[in-house]
Amino acid sequence: MFVCIDGTLTQAREAKISVFDHGFLYGDGVYETLRTYGGKVFQLEKHMKRLESSVRALEMTDVFDPTKIEQWIEKTVKKNGFGESRIRVQVTRGQNGFTFGKAKKMAVVIVVERLKELDESIYKKGVDAMTVDWERCLPMVKSTSLLPMTVARQAAEKADCFEAIFVENGWVKEGSISNLFMVKNGVLLTPKKGVLLGITRGLVLKLARKLGVKVKEGDFTKRKLYNADEVFITSTVKGIIPVKKVDSGKIGNGRPGSITKNLMAAFHEYTTT
Repeated sequence: MFVCIDGTLTQAREAKISVFDHGFLYGDGVYETLRTYGGKVFQLEKHMKRLESSVRALEMTDVFDPTKIEQWIEKTVKKNGFGESRIRVQVTRGQNGFTFGKAKKMAVVIVVERLKELDESIYKKGVDAMTVDWERCLPMVKSTSLLPMTVARQAAEKADCFEAIFVENGWVKEGSISNLFMVKNGVLLTPKKGVLLGITRGLVLKLARKLGVKVKEGDFTKRKLYNADEVFITSTVKGIIPVKKVDSGKIGNGRPGSITKNLMAAFHEYTTT
């Protein structure tokens, strides 16, 4: 297995990052997670645009070349030669002492692993989710400071749930590793304020409008979530996953609804053609 550090390919067992790197010391970095479909990197340009936005939001540098990183990603995917790949691109402020201004030299690490697909039954039956009364810091930035996500994932695992959904002051936000959607009376709703605007989230909204589904972006309460007709989550690596239960309550009839299934079919067609 090969990884890419600052554009140079190296075997994973020999890859090294300094203990003085800001990403290691302070969680001072940003990242993107991507995957391939048919060996082709999915939505690469959009992911790089969001990565650049995160870099600039943290004022890490005035000089950022997403095209160069795209080339490094393609090179690393090709070198590893997996059937399908899961890709993580991480950019940190590098070795910058105690200075949190512009980076003297950012560190860019690209890790490509063989993609482990979810069991097909998960997409057919749906998953359980739980709510947690926590929030992420700077949710619009895909930061490597993932302690809230870590704690939420631990809570979900203890409760035997697939996902933990962040709720802030009673308002539903997003999953620990996903965006959240619900359907009520034929209308597709998804939070927009205080969430990371996922790449797959954007594609699902586009597909929904193409299918003629009425879409509304905005906040809704946990009570409204409990009373939804359908609920699903989205992520780049996992696609669209139906949710059959939130906390102790069943969603709808406990099976994926028609809008969810239609969107899953449209998403499958989009990623395989």
